[in-house]
Amino acid sequence: KVTKNKKILIVTDEYFEHRYASELKSALKKYNFKVQLHVMHGGKISKSFNEVLKLYGVLETADYARDSTLIALGGGVIGDLAGFVASTWYRGMNLLHIPTTLMGMVDSSVGGKVAINFRKTINAVGNYYHPIANFMDINHINGLPERDYNSGLAEVVKCGLIADVDLLKYLKKNHKSILAREPDKLVYLIKHAIEIKVDHVKNDVKESGTRLLLNYGHTLGHAIEMATQTETGETFRHGEGVSLGISAVLSLGQEHLNFSHSDSSYVRELLQLLKLPTEFSASKVGHTKTSLIESCRKLMQKDKKRKSNQLRFILLDKLGHAATYTGIKEEQVLRAFESVIKD
Repeated sequence: KVTKNKKILIVTDEYFEHRYASELKSALKKYNFKVQLHVMHGGKISKSFNEVLKLYGVLETADYARDSTLIALGGGVIGDLAGFVASTWYRGMNLLHIPTTLMGMVDSSVGGKVAINFRKTINAVGNYYHPIANFMDINHINGLPERDYNSGLAEVVKCGLIADVDLLKYLKKNHKSILAREPDKLVYLIKHAIEIKVDHVKNDVKESGTRLLLNYGHTLGHAIEMATQTETGETFRHGEGVSLGISAVLSLGQEHLNFSHSDSSYVRELLQLLKLPTEFSASKVGHTKTSLIESCRKLMQKDKKRKSNQLRFILLDKLGHAATYTGIKEEQVLRAFESVIKD
């Protein structure tokens, strides 16, 4: 319906190569599409220029045109990377998302953000580029490892914290069946999280106002993610980093906006019920507490939300309502990191 060009490149990872990608390739061929499969490693370390160049090589060698289609089949890493490539090849080729993780479904495939990391800065090089379609099949979620599934729940919690107290109550009341991945609960969570994200994005695609609120917990969480990453891979999944970031920024809300202690306890308890971390030991991830907090501080200074070199923080003044604040002192931020990073 959107193109006469029959060339399709499916970008996926090793996990989905045989489970789904090959089947999709065969099905598309029955409709006379010329389909090529590009398989890459799905880890966070793949969000790099090296992988981008590999994909450009595939597109150039096989002579993919602007009206040909790239299908991103996988989790957030695949969607971010393949989406960035699609947005820049001939200034934009057709992009189609098939997110296979909860994180991909509720967050990264929605809203048009595509990006890669540069050195130790998350999503440093990116674009805003929307897909022609976004297909979600909750059956994919059944095959996810526990940590990957639980990681996606952190973004759902975030949506509730900034916009919908009823969603928080639903998560707490149904946490056991949610962890058991009951289909009706999944549909409810995915639907409501997407509605909240779309509501924040639709009039602010390039993140100058309401869309910023979707970064709640991410400024500190991204810093923890990158500071603990090793040469061989990640220590924390993205959602685990977000959960730690949420836990840390709660203390900023208490100190800066008189956000209630009881509500902070409520949020931490909810995260723990969903098997998400709210603190961790620096020594158990190969660091001293002092050195790790200093690494987090340096990485936080590179946060993409800063304006005129002044960091902007998303804070809660009450459950279900967030706003953007500046002027928070460094010592307050360090105390926030200390609240989740233990010896």
